[in-house]
Amino acid sequence: MESKATTQEKRTFREVYIFDMEILQNIFNKNSNVKAEDKMLFGIPFLLFEKDNKINSFASLILDEKNEIIFQIYDDGSLTNEDRTIFNEYIQNFLEKKRNANFNNPEQLRQSTEHFVHCLSF
Repeated sequence: MESKATTQEKRTFREVYIFDMEILQNIFNKNSNVKAEDKMLFGIPFLLFEKDNKINSFASLILDEKNEIIFQIYDDGSLTNEDRTIFNEYIQNFLEKKRNANFNNPEQLRQSTEHFVHCLSF
């Protein structure tokens, strides 16, 4: 009798730490050509997605054209549709619980993003 080994991918979500920034910048750079005007699209990263102990995507708070707070997911190209759906649902639940200024005040997010992007010195 033949049996096939199945491997289950380990998916984890966690908040972003400062020591993650280099990896997140690399993922962001794969997604854009990082022109001066694009730097603000990096936003404020707040959640990341790890699969098999490797960071492969992150969610960042940004401002849209209407100056409303939204999130953007950036990935390294390995995110499947299923992964994206699961991550998106996790983000939605996470955001429902957050109440600090970066999550609710567009002006605060803009100022924080400008300061953060400057500190990262893209």
